[in-house]
Order: sequence, then structure tokens, then C-alpha cells
Amino acid sequence: MPGARSRLVKNAVKYGVRYGPMAFEAVKHGREPAQQAIQAALAKRTARRKALEHAATVREGSLLKVIHEGQIIYFVFSGDAIVTTYPSVPQATYPELLRHADLDRRENAAELAAQQRKLADRLPKVPRLPGRRTKK
Repeated sequence: MPGARSRLVKNAVKYGVRYGPMAFEAVKHGREPAQQAIQAALAKRTARRKALEHAATVREGSLLKVIHEGQIIYFVFSGDAIVTTYPSVPQATYPELLRHADLDRRENAAELAAQQRKLADRLPKVPRLPGRRTKK
């Protein structure tokens, strides 16, 4: 196996010298868009979670998802009144954002919270080994 290891190292050095500068430039130029994409995905997930938590605290809380200029905006309603939006947008723009929205598509916060999968549901099932007993 010493020959295989030395061949691996030799190939790694050879390809590193050949393609290393191109890989460095690709990482350097690709880092910024990748970071922006990750931050946008996290912001979208955080906005929905915050909106759901807020809607669960108000009476007859519900959520409405509206897409405006490629950005998802969650409206939190208490009954038929708008409480707030996540991410925040000025109140003056609410009529414009909701002009073509179907308000019947609002989702009840209690039903959404009940649908969320619990942590125990996402964990893998570990089979018990036969013959093993736990101490009491």
C-alpha cells in the first residue's frame, strides 16, 4: 500500500498545482453570492417561524403568505384585522400588497402549529438489542 499512498499524494499535488489557482478564484468569487443565498434562505425561514409564533399569541390568529417582487411576506391577522407583517413592511403598502391576494387562503395558526412535526418524529428509531436490559 505504500505505493498507492505515494501515488495519491503525487496526484493530489499535481492536480493542486494545475487546478488550485482556478479553484481559489472560483471560491473567492463564488463566496459572496453563496453567502447571500444562505442569508436569504435563513431570513425566509425565520420570518415564517416568527409570524407563526406571533399568530399563535393573538385571538383567532391566522397567516397569509403574499409574494411581492420575489420576496415572501407573511401577514399576521387577528380575526380580520392585520396585526403585522414578517419581514416588516410599511403599513401604507398593505393595501397594495393585498390587492390581488385571496384572503380566504389564510391559514389558522393553531392548525399550523398542530401540523408541525415534533423533534421526536424526526429522530431515527433505534432498535433495541434483544437480551439487553437497562438497570433500574
